[in-house]
Amino acid sequence: MSLPRVFVTGASGMVGRELVSYLVARGYRVTGLIRRTSKRDELAHLQTEGRFELVEGDILDGQRLSAVMSGHDLVVHAAGTVDPYGSRADIFSTNVEGTRTAMRSAADAAVKQFVHVSSLSVITDQNDSFNLTEEAPLRYCGEAYADSKVEAEKLLIQQFGFAKVAITIARPGFIYGPGERAWMPRLISSLTGGKVFLIDGGQRETNLIYSQNLCRAIEATFLNQAAYGQVYNLTDGERVTKKQLFDFICTRLALPPVTRVVPRPAARLFCELVSTIAPALPVTTQRKLARFSRAAFRLAGVNQGFSIAKAERELGYVDRIPFSQGMTRTLEHIQSERNRSTACNTCRDEVLQA
Repeated sequence: MSLPRVFVTGASGMVGRELVSYLVARGYRVTGLIRRTSKRDELAHLQTEGRFELVEGDILDGQRLSAVMSGHDLVVHAAGTVDPYGSRADIFSTNVEGTRTAMRSAADAAVKQFVHVSSLSVITDQNDSFNLTEEAPLRYCGEAYADSKVEAEKLLIQQFGFAKVAITIARPGFIYGPGERAWMPRLISSLTGGKVFLIDGGQRETNLIYSQNLCRAIEATFLNQAAYGQVYNLTDGERVTKKQLFDFICTRLALPPVTRVVPRPAARLFCELVSTIAPALPVTTQRKLARFSRAAFRLAGVNQGFSIAKAERELGYVDRIPFSQGMTRTLEHIQSERNRSTACNTCRDEVLQA
């Protein structure tokens, strides 16, 4: 039986880029949607394979989406705005209205399945979570990105069983991998500068998923009728504490370990204060204060425990790359990029001095 033809929105983003590469390598015919202004360098080599096509389009342009989605078996909706400095209105426009438009366009194009890439932040607030299942209620936490994902899930869940296209929702945790540029670089920069604290000793759990594990889980939903009208929590399935995460990165990158400890009440109060006033400040100042955001507090100070039993049971999501292996690959890639950047700067300086 031939593999389904897949359409991926947000193909130049972290999830989209990784998924496109993964699927092409697996023999799928894939079309990737990017904006006209998106970078495409990391996707260009895939076009030589003959199984990958890039198309341009706006996620809010339903007519365009329907036209380019036509002829595909399923859509993976990975497009979204994660910019912590973006306006709430812009983020909601892309993440909520963009999702609505993409889903309707997929239905109009007679696509069989719409796989939405959401986030575990939709069931996470600023309080500890332990072994949460997919039955946990959706929660707003005050972060524009997380709240927009809640709204997007709500509109899709309302369509379960009613839309002309089968809908599946995948909820990954903090995604890491060689191409991740959202939270890992900021964390590494803070670790390098000695700006990271262990909140209450760093013993609370964090929710991580290696990009290749996410790709495997998403693939397992493809035209899988058991996944129609279903939501899946997705992590690596390992308990990794904040301290273990920080220690692993510091050890691999030869950085001093994090030793400073702060009580959680003080950290929470300070992060709430910064998050409240930050939107009124210049973007450059917001970037400097990003390590004190609500999202940063969730990463460093909130227990994030989730059950992936449903994905294991219904998707066969059991053959996973372990955290130690996935994070080692990630950090090796980051170190390699740093070395190349240093070498390029050295060559440039030598040319300028010649």
